[in-house]
Amino acid sequence: MPIFKVGNRVKVLDKPNWPDGGYKIVNWEGTIIQVVEDPAGYIMMKADKTGYNMLFHEKELEKIQPAANVV
Repeated sequence: MPIFKVGNRVKVLDKPNWPDGGYKIVNWEGTIIQVVEDPAGYIMMKADKTGYNMLFHEKELEKIQPAANVV
């Protein structure tokens, strides 16, 4: 059973020991737009910050709660 579903909100996890000042997209948030079937385990996320579609392995993402509607 997949961990993520289309429409889930996610955050990019850190990659320890990333060279040149660290992993620049850590903590970026976005929305899952595709759960890739082949190869299994990959997720396409639309990044909030840039609007770009970005591909990650599911181990590089963490599910987050959607923002509450603030009135």
